[in-house]
Amino acid sequence: MAEAETNPPSTGTPPTGVAGSDVERRAANRLAEELRKRGRAVSVESVSIRISEEGTISLHALLAAAGGLIGLKWPLIGAAIVLMVAFSYYAERSLGLALIGRIVPRRASQNVLSPPPGPAWDRDVEVVLSAGYDLPSAYPTGEWLSRRFSGQLTTDRLVLWAGILPVFLAMMLDAAGVDGTWVGVLQLFGTAVLLSMVAAQVDRAAAKNAEADDEDLKATENLLAVLDEAIEESDGDPPIAVCFFGAESNSAKGAAEFFSNFEAPLRAENALVINFVNGSSGDSLLSRNKKVLLTAKEGDLATLRMNNELGEKSPIKPQPAILRTTTAATIARRRGIRATTVVGSGDDAVDVGLDLIDHANPQETVA
Repeated sequence: MAEAETNPPSTGTPPTGVAGSDVERRAANRLAEELRKRGRAVSVESVSIRISEEGTISLHALLAAAGGLIGLKWPLIGAAIVLMVAFSYYAERSLGLALIGRIVPRRASQNVLSPPPGPAWDRDVEVVLSAGYDLPSAYPTGEWLSRRFSGQLTTDRLVLWAGILPVFLAMMLDAAGVDGTWVGVLQLFGTAVLLSMVAAQVDRAAAKNAEADDEDLKATENLLAVLDEAIEESDGDPPIAVCFFGAESNSAKGAAEFFSNFEAPLRAENALVINFVNGSSGDSLLSRNKKVLLTAKEGDLATLRMNNELGEKSPIKPQPAILRTTTAATIARRRGIRATTVVGSGDDAVDVGLDLIDHANPQETVA
């Protein structure tokens, strides 16, 4: 995959690259420097994660199609294989539990944490400001689906509901002795969807990545602006942690590694995670309002209820939205931590972030 770098914008926010690239690693180091300039203690933590989305999707789709072929002779065996693939795919894509996907190789990414891992996380964190900083890799088919169906039809939904499920149903009908041309057509349809999704992932791996531009950096800019305002308004060091997550565009893999280690202290403090994404997330965003939004639900195959009610007291009145992707906030909610995502950029997004901080006190908000 091609890697590109751009000149840093005037705010000092760094250029970025796709997950696992040298450009992403350099972006992490530059973000760490931005935090150090603000007098913050920082740690750049290397994480080993399964970055390849195309690898996971292709692996499950091919195994399901293979199970269907086996089922032509041994329907129950084929159905069992397809069922196991379906369970593995749903577990990984909705719950973050890799089963069959463990075959996909790991690669290195970086999480930028302030404060560094240590005692401060056990007593001094009431709010976590988070944002991804990697550049999403090119995915022509996914981009077309987003434009055409406005987030209603996604790769995960096609693979599971239009691919794996029809093949499984055809196997079970065959095992039950149900005959008819339509049973074969059902399996053929499911197999065709699965193989088309494999072809889409091959095209995804071969696609040339676009260069990062200012819009790709808005989330980190918003976070730093909120942090600056919070520091200025606070008498001392505010009880705020900052996390810039690597591989955020790859199902928030960097955030998943972080929250698996920091779940207990954050839940004990009833901390609030305020995640930031830029306003160009229309490929996965369901909302009638194009201004600053707060996510009410996040996720694709399984959606999670987010804590957007914390924004009700904001004068900006951010509208609720649904994100069909997995973000750091999604991961936090899976682990029982209060979280929501601010979608947008500019002063309004910063003001909404500050309003969420003001109303994050556990005594005032019920998770």
